[in-house]
Amino acid sequence: RMTTNPRMLVFLNNNLNKKNSPNQNYAREFLELFTILKGPQVGTGDYTNYTELDVQQAAKVFTGFTTSTAVLDKFNRLQNVDPVTNLPNGIISITNHDTTSVKTFSYAFGGASINPGTTETTIQAELENFITMIFNKDETAKAYCRRMYRYFVGRNITTEIETGVIEPLSIILKSNNYNILPTLTALLSSKH
Repeated sequence: RMTTNPRMLVFLNNNLNKKNSPNQNYAREFLELFTILKGPQVGTGDYTNYTELDVQQAAKVFTGFTTSTAVLDKFNRLQNVDPVTNLPNGIISITNHDTTSVKTFSYAFGGASINPGTTETTIQAELENFITMIFNKDETAKAYCRRMYRYFVGRNITTEIETGVIEPLSIILKSNNYNILPTLTALLSSKH
C-alpha cells in the first residue's frame, strides 16, 4: 500500500521509475529505511542484508508504479482509492514496467528470482512476491524489533539484548505475520 500511495510515489521519485531508465531512489529507501535495513558493510556494495544488485533488481520490480494527473488532482484523486485504507492509489503503467526480465537477487536473498508481470494483476503479484521475500528474512523482523525496543525501552542495544530480547521478539513478530501487538505485549510485559 505504501508503494502505491501517490504521495510516496512522488516523494521518493518512483513516479519516474520506468523500464528504460530505472530510478533506484525508492528501492534503496525501501530496503535501507523501511524494511530490512543495512547490516555491516562487508564489501563494496555489500551491506550484509542486501547488496547493490538487490537495489537494482528492486528498482526493476518497482518500475511502472506511478501517478497520473488525475490521481494527484484533489477532486479526481478519490476516484482511485485503496479498498482497505480508502486512501488514494497510484496506478500501474504496464508500458513503463519491466515486463521482460526476471529479477534475480543476490546471495542475501538466496539468489531468489521473481518472474516479471505483464498485466496489472501479475505486476501486483510480482510486487507482493518481492515484499514477501523481504519479510521472510529474519533480519527484517529483527530490524522492526530493534525499532520498537529503541522507542519503548532504550537506545543502547547490547549483544545480550540482541540475543536475549530482540531475537525472541523477532520470532514472535514473524510468527504473527508482522502483527506488532503480540510483540509489543511480550516486550512491555517482560521482566527486562
